[in-house]
Amino acid sequence: LGLAASLTTFLLFALITTKPSLGQSDHVFDTKGNPLRWGRNYYILPIIRGSIGGGLTLGSHNKSGCPLYVTQEHSDLEKGLSVAFSHKTSKLPFVSTRDPLSITTTGPVATCKLSLTWKVIQESTTLWLVSTNGRSDLPNSEFRIVFYQSYYLIAFCPPLPEVPMPVVCPELGIYYAKDGTRYLAFGNGIEPLKFVFEKADLTNSQNLHYIETVV
Repeated sequence: LGLAASLTTFLLFALITTKPSLGQSDHVFDTKGNPLRWGRNYYILPIIRGSIGGGLTLGSHNKSGCPLYVTQEHSDLEKGLSVAFSHKTSKLPFVSTRDPLSITTTGPVATCKLSLTWKVIQESTTLWLVSTNGRSDLPNSEFRIVFYQSYYLIAFCPPLPEVPMPVVCPELGIYYAKDGTRYLAFGNGIEPLKFVFEKADLTNSQNLHYIETVV
């Protein structure tokens, strides 16, 4: 099945649940109460620490090498790799829940020479994973940040009519693979992961991450 057809099948199930609104106009704030800025570096961390795991990083998928996939650190002590948000048309300096955006991993990482911009890849008829090697001008790399109560969600929200789909945009959570890898994903049975954003200081706090890949 194609991406559009499979998304429609999955989202028929999503329609029976209550979702936070994507129409909010507020700025997105980091853990210190400052609005997120386009192009700045931030860690995406789960709002609840402990067994739920740490921040987001990159890893190989089924030892297949490139492209890398977005995964979650197992330990809540690990912040993972930072990301930056970009938007093609926004004239304001701050990230807003109104804005469609692309997400690019920016923390230093030794890997194959592919883009680290996120995109959605279909793994099966009921599972979609977030990988790298995306392009900000393509619909499979378009996301939105959703504010709900005191935390944020990240939704895959491609523009219409490129990827026909209902109004509801699927929110990203963690898929636990049999080998123990935690993939950022959406699909049947995956609960949205509640995030906060922490500003990253890459010059002082982050060492080079080496990820085993097969090129």
